[in-house]
Amino acid sequence: MKKIAALLLSVIMLPAQAGIVIYGTRVIYPAEKKEITVQLMNEGQEASLVQAWIDDGDTSLPPEKIQVPFMLTPPVARVAGGSGQQLKIKKMAHTLPTDRETLYFLNVLDIPPNNPENADKNVLKFAMQNRIKFIWRPAKIAPVTTQSLRQISLAKNGNSTTIKNDTANWITISEINAGGIKINEQSIMLTPLSSRAVTLKNTSARHYDITIIDDFGNYISDKVTVK
Repeated sequence: MKKIAALLLSVIMLPAQAGIVIYGTRVIYPAEKKEITVQLMNEGQEASLVQAWIDDGDTSLPPEKIQVPFMLTPPVARVAGGSGQQLKIKKMAHTLPTDRETLYFLNVLDIPPNNPENADKNVLKFAMQNRIKFIWRPAKIAPVTTQSLRQISLAKNGNSTTIKNDTANWITISEINAGGIKINEQSIMLTPLSSRAVTLKNTSARHYDITIIDDFGNYISDKVTVK
């Protein structure tokens, strides 16, 4: 998921340059690991200043005011063009649920460099923010696989459909298809060990093809029968 934060310097807009990318679509932190690393790569030609932080879903707070049980280093780094940077993340002393995953988000803000050619000009400069899921996985919790789909069930409830997630994982459903037609308007995020009522375009089908996203960003599909 990407969003653009505009840093308004004046009235002239400069085009954004390709820059920092995160390797992977999500980060999984297994409880047995003392720390994990996340690889960044600057695909642009110019150096970028990178700011990174983890949030718990509340995007209203500035990074310096967010309290999460993880230490991320370095929080700010200069990454030369065509080179990489590793972020190290370490779990701090804090009690988190042991029977299900806990969801956070990793933020990486790419601040483009100042161009000496524009030293005497007023410019509008943009910073690109990448925000991806960061999941704490307790010991003995299985990864998201084809087996996870077998623990997802559907039930009719009037004009709506209830999706039940019996896994201890956060599950992202990218598509629900009936007769080869996509019937969900947007991705559905399922909380571990929970049920959620959703409105689908086709409520008469008895079978749905559901596609979820695994730990590596791969799409996994299977047929689910409505109970």
